[in-house]
Amino acid sequence: MNTPKFIRLFVLVGAALLGGACILQTAAPAGTPQVVFVTATPENGAPGDASGQPSPTFTQELTQILAATFTPSLTATFTQTPVTMTAGQALSCVKGPDWKLYEWVAGIAKDEAVTVVARAVPEIPDYYVVRKSDGTECWAFSGSSVISGSTASLPIRETPPLPTVNFTVQNHVNIPLCILLIRKAGDAAWGANRFTAPPVFVGGEFVLPITAGYYDVIVRDCAAPATMYEAYNRAIGADANYRILDIAVDVDFSIQNNYPYSVCHVQVQAQVPGASWQEIYNHDTSGSFAVGMTKNFRLRAGAYNLRNIRCTDAVLPIAPLYIRPGMGPVIWS
Repeated sequence: MNTPKFIRLFVLVGAALLGGACILQTAAPAGTPQVVFVTATPENGAPGDASGQPSPTFTQELTQILAATFTPSLTATFTQTPVTMTAGQALSCVKGPDWKLYEWVAGIAKDEAVTVVARAVPEIPDYYVVRKSDGTECWAFSGSSVISGSTASLPIRETPPLPTVNFTVQNHVNIPLCILLIRKAGDAAWGANRFTAPPVFVGGEFVLPITAGYYDVIVRDCAAPATMYEAYNRAIGADANYRILDIAVDVDFSIQNNYPYSVCHVQVQAQVPGASWQEIYNHDTSGSFAVGMTKNFRLRAGAYNLRNIRCTDAVLPIAPLYIRPGMGPVIWS
């Protein structure tokens, strides 16, 4: 019967050990493999030549056994699960962590899933750098979205510099604008008027290059002057809704008739070139405007000419009328 080679090998090694071979064993810490070196002689039957050295075949087979014994058989492989964000609504994906201030890059549709590749600094916890399916990378706000996976291991992306934008004030009230005050939100001092002479006339606009950010803003006209616009911590950024300020203020006010007669028509004319008369009250459609009565009106802020027509068709003298926010009632007497 043919004995398998590895069995014969162990038999030979065992014979060498039992035959009084010299064994050298090195101490090793617990869990560390220990190596045994065996020297055999022809007298004790170990496989070798006349000089007492192991045969080449024995050495080769023993080397193969030891190599197989000490070769690791397991390889650890680590993979990181991608972090994704599913948009809860249509989102603007922009060049920095604020969709009001930074330039638009791409849109993210509602229910669209994007890969999250980085997070903002801790002071801006709800913004992430995302990658769309076409490879576009941009910043998106996650407030209305669902994030799958852990964002804790994502790298932190530094906040890009804020862009310079053209803050544009458009005058759509019926009086020139003379004062524009701007300061960083929360600052104590307003500083100088930003409007340059001449004033911003009716229908005109003024453009001010400014670093995007949050500001306090006041706009006043040239008459009292009255404040036509006032806002605090207002975003001024690349988004057109925040870059363009349209001054188009409508004012609710009242007129009390203290004349000794009824009025049947009230007409106004804006104090701008080419303006026509506009009827704001007609007794045929709005009822009587008798002595002591008060009527409520709504007009675009500005400077007007006012004329009243009695029910006898007599036209009363034209008078100026200044419509502005916060004004009190107009009393005829």
